[in-house]
Amino acid sequence: MLQAVGLPNAASYLFITLGIAFAAAWWTGTRQYVYLVPAGVLLGFGLGLVIPTWLGLSAETAAPIFLGTLAAGLVAVFLLAPDRPLPLVIAGIVMLVTLVQLFLRIDLVPPMAQPFFVPVILIVVGAYLLVEPRTH
Repeated sequence: MLQAVGLPNAASYLFITLGIAFAAAWWTGTRQYVYLVPAGVLLGFGLGLVIPTWLGLSAETAAPIFLGTLAAGLVAVFLLAPDRPLPLVIAGIVMLVTLVQLFLRIDLVPPMAQPFFVPVILIVVGAYLLVEPRTH
C-alpha cells in the first residue's frame, strides 16, 4: 500500500511494522525474551533501511547507518534483558566492523563475504533463540 502512494523504500517499512508488533507482544504479554529479540532486530534492521532514505544519504553512508541501527537494536535488547549478554556481544562485533570500515577504511569482512554478514548475524540470533532456555 505504501508503495502504491509512492513512498520511497516502502518495502522496508514491513520490517519496522513487524518489529513494532513483536515489541507490542513483549510489552503487553508476559515479557518473553522470544518476542524481545525479534523486536530489537527487526526495528534496527528496518530503521537502518529507511533512515538513509529519509535523510537522502549516499550508499557509502547508508551501510554504516544500517549496521549501526542493527547494533542499536541488539543493545536495546540487552538493556531490557541484561541477564542475557549475547545480544550485546553480537552488537559489539557489528559495531566494531562498522567503525573500522567507516573510519579506518579497512574491510574486516572480506568483500566477497560482505553480502552474507547480516544474514549470518540474523541466523546466529535465530539459532540463539532456539537454544536459549525458555523463561518468562
